[in-house]
Amino acid sequence: MERPRLRVLTIKEVAAKAGVSVATVSYALRNAPKIPAKTREQVQAVAQGLGYRPNPRVASLMAHIRQAHGRSPGERLAFVWVHTTREQVKKEAFLREVLLGARRRAEQMGFRLEEFWTDDPGMTDQRLQQIILARGITGVVLSPVTTSEASLSLQWDWDRFAVAVIGNVLWNPELNHAGHHHFLGMSMALTELGKRGFVRPAAVVEAKINSRARRAWEASFLTWHPTPQLAPGLLRLHGADKIEETADWVKSVEPDALILSSGNLLDHDAFQPWLQKGKIPLVTLYWNGKRKIFGGIDQGYGHIAGSAVDMVITQLNSNETGVPELPRMMLFPGRWICPKPAEKSKVARKGLRGKPIETTA
Repeated sequence: MERPRLRVLTIKEVAAKAGVSVATVSYALRNAPKIPAKTREQVQAVAQGLGYRPNPRVASLMAHIRQAHGRSPGERLAFVWVHTTREQVKKEAFLREVLLGARRRAEQMGFRLEEFWTDDPGMTDQRLQQIILARGITGVVLSPVTTSEASLSLQWDWDRFAVAVIGNVLWNPELNHAGHHHFLGMSMALTELGKRGFVRPAAVVEAKINSRARRAWEASFLTWHPTPQLAPGLLRLHGADKIEETADWVKSVEPDALILSSGNLLDHDAFQPWLQKGKIPLVTLYWNGKRKIFGGIDQGYGHIAGSAVDMVITQLNSNETGVPELPRMMLFPGRWICPKPAEKSKVARKGLRGKPIETTA
């Protein structure tokens, strides 16, 4: 017996029942700020009462049409450097990678990226907002920050913008983010070391970044260490302490491998001995390919920046602006890079100081 077909309710019928135009219904069902909140609520209540359900294929097609034809050629997105100077952008490879990834993705999607700086001389939050709006820009990508703030804010009218943040630093109010998955990055590094027979890796991680990442590096190290009972004594959160003290701590715990959250520590004289041939293997949680070390995690921040651009464009296509009710976080674990061939740890083969080491699963 042939099953009866369900009739598809159209937005024209919703519009007739609500006594408004089809365009108003379209805006209301997408929560567009172009119509009053009271009107949106009334139209949505009528649609719900009639049992209206959007057709996902039609919605996808309309988003594609708006993306291809609904905007002026060369529409711009604002890339706002937060507490970062123009000189820093020129000098730091990480920041250039971020900008390149965001710009590449914006151009692929038919946008141009225009840079702005919060810390330009004489710049205020209000003035920067006025400049961006005067250029007709409503899509904003906020840069990662290299300063030490626990949280950030801009005195903006967020209802005017579709926004996404690159990185994990807290914002007030909280916005959508694309960033690195610190927990999975650390677990990947420990898993790869474990595969190669390392049983006593130590880690020195920057306390500031660990805190921004909701202590994910710390939690992952304690969870995924190949010898869990040793893990608490093999982790050091590096902050205000002197680098010499941290280097002395590494010597005292006698690790068979060393994980560092930043390659910058290796620039200090106290860490130079570990760069010499025959010393313990070094792993970095931020791989940049510049140093000949054992391996590390490529966080892929060019890709992360491109994903932040995608988040902004998705909001623009859906007419979504303002502070999200439930902020989204897209986190990427990165990838393990090990230019040297796999080798087994000498400590794992012989045991620490010639003694066998008990391990747990």
